[in-house]
Amino acid sequence: MAFLKELSLGLALALVFISPASADVISPSIDRDQEVYSQEAPNAAFFGRGVSGRMSEASHLRFNAEQCLLERRYKDAYRAISKAVQLDPGDPTGHVMLARSMTGMLRKADGNIDEDMLARAMKEWKLIAYHDADLTEQLEAKGQLRKLGKLAKAIKKERAAVAKARGKEGLRPEAAAEAVASSKAVPVAN
Repeated sequence: MAFLKELSLGLALALVFISPASADVISPSIDRDQEVYSQEAPNAAFFGRGVSGRMSEASHLRFNAEQCLLERRYKDAYRAISKAVQLDPGDPTGHVMLARSMTGMLRKADGNIDEDMLARAMKEWKLIAYHDADLTEQLEAKGQLRKLGKLAKAIKKERAAVAKARGKEGLRPEAAAEAVASSKAVPVAN
């Protein structure tokens, strides 16, 4: 009986003093080196060289992007946060703000949806939803993925309808497919 008390006391102390591993970076096991978010070079003249300079600039850019997101200036936020994510790809906050800015740009589109931007936004939300990020951010990512998935499905359905209509008009199926694939931005009825 004394052994069980000591064992339970030891387990209780272990649970109290062992802090859970909190995920504060995007999974390092994911090879994201080939991903290019921005072509802009780091501002070494102001922030300095090396890792600390890049991290300082990334922090500054994340702050600016957050202000732009609050003001709903999504293009400015996208420009700033894409460079911040390029400089510090392990920070989940940058990825969340990047996905938010891309989603905001898609929502503000005037009936034309850029499919490349849609695919990149879905890729970022998937990165957040299925890897190391805050639980609330993961839930937000899963919700955004559902919404963007519906949009992608509607675009695919509309493309199929256009291809079918062009096929009925007498165009060759290859010509109809080329005509549909040639437009990068697809108008979507809201």
